[in-house]
Amino acid sequence: NITTGQLIAEEVVKRISGSVETKDVILGELKSGSDDGLIHVQYAALTQRGYYPNNPHKENQDEYFLCPSKFASGEGDAFFAIFDGHGDKGHDCASFAQKKLHSYLAQNVKKERAAENCARLRELEVKPKNAFHPSSWPYLDVGQYERCCRTAHLQCNRAMHDDKTIKDSMSGTTSISVGFHAGRMTISNVGDSRAVLGYRISSNDQEIDSTPAEEEKKEIGEESDSEQYLPTTTNTTTPFEGGSIVAIPLSEDQTPYRKDERNRLKKAGARICSIDQMEGIAPMHEDWGEVDLGVDIDTEGDPPRVWCMDHDYPGTAFSRSLGDTVGEDIGVNAEPEILTKEITKGDEILVIASDGVFEFLTNQRVIDICAECNDPLHACTRLLDESYKQWLHYELRTDDITCIVLFLKNGRANDHEVVNSLMNKKHKVKRAAKVKMQREHSMPTVR
Repeated sequence: NITTGQLIAEEVVKRISGSVETKDVILGELKSGSDDGLIHVQYAALTQRGYYPNNPHKENQDEYFLCPSKFASGEGDAFFAIFDGHGDKGHDCASFAQKKLHSYLAQNVKKERAAENCARLRELEVKPKNAFHPSSWPYLDVGQYERCCRTAHLQCNRAMHDDKTIKDSMSGTTSISVGFHAGRMTISNVGDSRAVLGYRISSNDQEIDSTPAEEEKKEIGEESDSEQYLPTTTNTTTPFEGGSIVAIPLSEDQTPYRKDERNRLKKAGARICSIDQMEGIAPMHEDWGEVDLGVDIDTEGDPPRVWCMDHDYPGTAFSRSLGDTVGEDIGVNAEPEILTKEITKGDEILVIASDGVFEFLTNQRVIDICAECNDPLHACTRLLDESYKQWLHYELRTDDITCIVLFLKNGRANDHEVVNSLMNKKHKVKRAAKVKMQREHSMPTVR
């Protein structure tokens, strides 16, 4: 239906691509000889091209990358990533990052591990068999692996600038990724795509504090008649039984809603204001509140944006990206925020997704949907379906929607101190923001 932006089921299906089945892989410390060092993973990925009534043939600007085993020649290593392009050439930028980022990271990791191996062998009088084979290389520590991730993002960004076929002056892409190495997962984030962990709180976890996600779950239950969400279907046959699965954010959206990001951008010469403020419709102010975009939904649809001083561009609603050379001059850089967590038995679901999923679904809602599903492909299908419904409930268009879902099984004991730190870091529940969802049914400016 061209007038309303809604598509018939057959048209929606044609816009979806990705996994045709859930796949299994074993990751972790395969050479440790301990079952606790093994991570049993099921995974799947799907992407759905958005719908814009004024541009119905607009390309999907989302890309994803899957390397489920032997990433960077590492036994038990893997790498998964999603890129959400923006601007006229956003699809080119996302495609470039999809092809290049993993290559730079693999090069960096192999170089570091080979150097560690050489240093190890110099101290041995007798060289062991297959001493130079990658399967014998030492694991990197957290700092080493994170440095490899940071360098890879900066290398990819520079290469994008230098590639004459990529017009990235006013276009770019977000990047959210997870690298598995030595029994740990490392999340690297540039922009406003997101990684969320579904963590099992069992009856034995008395040391875990009350969390924003738990409060959100209670509020959602109390507000089942609220207009915030459309009704969703429920599947009771799932692999997740007993206890409670709460959402733990493993990334924090890099947007001008964050005071630290606003201050950084302004020091670089940026002007921060919404479109209504720039056009004189709304008064200028700096009071953007304590918005937690993992728990709160943006009720206004007119977020603070990044502008060059005395100019009406680039107007990005995010504060970091790959590409965007104009924005880079005022602080919109490709420096990733990185978080590493040892994988333990409480870690059961991992979702990385573009903001097409999270625009109208909170972190907890996303994890709840996945927990209702019997495998990751089912979860991906449900996330696309629920996200699509929410978009059409509040807008006349839909964004590109992309997600990778992983179900994890591991026997390593939980670290309650780490979990508490992740749960409570900078996350506040704002009941009023969730209860009130009044969004005009008008076409917003496409970023």
